[in-house]
Amino acid sequence: MRSGVQPAGVMEAKASTAWMNAVAGNKYLAVLFRLLLAVVFLISAYGKLVDIERYSVDAVYQFDILPMALARPFGLALPFIELLCGLGLLFGLFTRLSAAGVALMSLAFFIAKEVVLAQGRELNCGCFGAVVETLASSTIFMDIPIMLLALLIVFAPDRSRHWAAVGKWLSLAWRARLRWIW
Repeated sequence: MRSGVQPAGVMEAKASTAWMNAVAGNKYLAVLFRLLLAVVFLISAYGKLVDIERYSVDAVYQFDILPMALARPFGLALPFIELLCGLGLLFGLFTRLSAAGVALMSLAFFIAKEVVLAQGRELNCGCFGAVVETLASSTIFMDIPIMLLALLIVFAPDRSRHWAAVGKWLSLAWRARLRWIW
């Protein structure tokens, strides 16, 4: 005879899953997270595109993590990737791909800042380029929350991820084809 009592670990797992589903499935939160991340990454892209050599390429060189052969191409591509991800989140186009890009960039930024700070160096991270000067020791605290918000968008159901978005007008057939990135 089975009793209705479940082990504490199972109950905690169900509670955390229910909370995650409630947050990810809330269309208002999904739009709020999308717009918040879009604004952050559009401002970041704009701040670097004002003078891409100074605010993006030089910032990558200062970190001194990537090999020289990769540092310049990465510094040139970064603002455009941020711009595309920000626009995707703003308009709700390729939201899953855009949010995954934001999550991966935030993880990479966190690791790069952690390496620099572990070496005892303090530098202007170049996060927002010409808009505002930011230190790696300050902005490192933004990377993990940004990554978590982006992951919530990645795993949000279509109905909440595309609510109040251009993406909701895509036909069901195309949504099915593009489900991993849309």
